[in-house]
Amino acid sequence: MKKQKRILLVLMAGATLIATQAGCRRRPIKTETAKRIVGQKLHLQGYYRRFPWKQGGRQEAMTMALAGTTVPLAQQSFTASKDGQNYTSVVVGTSPFSQPLTGSTINAVVVPLKVTIGSTTFDPTVPNSCDSNISALTRFRQSPLANDVPDLTMNGVDLGNVQFINGQRRAEFWTTIQGSPNYQNELRYSFASPYTLTAALVAAHGTTAGNGCAQIGILSTNWLDGILQSTVLPALTTSGVVSPTAVVLFLFKNIVQSDSDPPDTTTCCILGYHSAVGAPVQTYATIDWDTSGNFSGVSDASIASHEIGEWMDDPLAYNATPPWGNVGQVSGCQSNWEVGDPLSGILMPPITMNGKEYQMQELAFFSWYFNKDGASSAGAGGKFSSNGTFQGPAKACPPGGTN
Repeated sequence: MKKQKRILLVLMAGATLIATQAGCRRRPIKTETAKRIVGQKLHLQGYYRRFPWKQGGRQEAMTMALAGTTVPLAQQSFTASKDGQNYTSVVVGTSPFSQPLTGSTINAVVVPLKVTIGSTTFDPTVPNSCDSNISALTRFRQSPLANDVPDLTMNGVDLGNVQFINGQRRAEFWTTIQGSPNYQNELRYSFASPYTLTAALVAAHGTTAGNGCAQIGILSTNWLDGILQSTVLPALTTSGVVSPTAVVLFLFKNIVQSDSDPPDTTTCCILGYHSAVGAPVQTYATIDWDTSGNFSGVSDASIASHEIGEWMDDPLAYNATPPWGNVGQVSGCQSNWEVGDPLSGILMPPITMNGKEYQMQELAFFSWYFNKDGASSAGAGGKFSSNGTFQGPAKACPPGGTN
């Protein structure tokens, strides 16, 4: 035992010397190096963010959508039984309150981001030895996000042969649409070549943690979003790869984000976010395809299902709701229609497709946010979330929670 302690001390001292020579703070580097030596998973806390559109409001966005210069959008107004107030929201696709019911096809471009941090490259397009030598990009392409699931079922209700997110929209308004097959909002995916964020570009805005299959990269979220808006999106738009008529989904492999710059594990870990920028409005999201196992209730497609589901119901990131909170990832109260946040870390039953069991996150239904206690849910099976975890609507916040 003494000999083992001496070996560990020598290794940690060497890591301290390297950190000093690199001009980095010693403590985080020592901690992460020690974890590499013993090979432990990091057991970090994952959460999600949203960055609202700053270049306009609902009316401006709807004008753009009606002109065909952005993704299909619909505006819907309704009175919430929870507080008797009128709410107006902009959603992707068509409104379940419209008569006659119609559907839409929404274009989506998946842009893999190849990120090098120091000497380590995280590439979602190359075979992943920690996932049967199948790349994150291939997994996405073969997943229920991009393909119809035969007889997709939520709360015992057969939603039809639909993609998971289309099924989620149908399920949350099931009684409103009366199960009509006319109400469909399918995503039509295209897949771009990878865009590279080099080590020189990332520099001190990125770091790594863990080792082996548990290794992750961590980027500063403010730096990343600045680069996406100022450099990546303009370059891809100029080259014709993306346009505001399609949502852009930036796909990472085991890359998360930190609120600090330089990033570290103490202000970690943002697993994804959705946002919008410009005029015409370009909607986009960042998505980590996680195979690290470092986050409870997170696996493969769960992050993507969270962010795409939230983008569908809140593409401009400011649809308002009655206050809710102290549930899921939320401490305190918030007042926005983010269908993933109150159930962060809660997974659906796996969906088997193309020989793999895919994990989707459970998502809240419309009625959970806007209904008073005792009011019937418009959702499939009379439930208030896609796998019935929410049996009643959100409680007013404070104190928050759920009925």
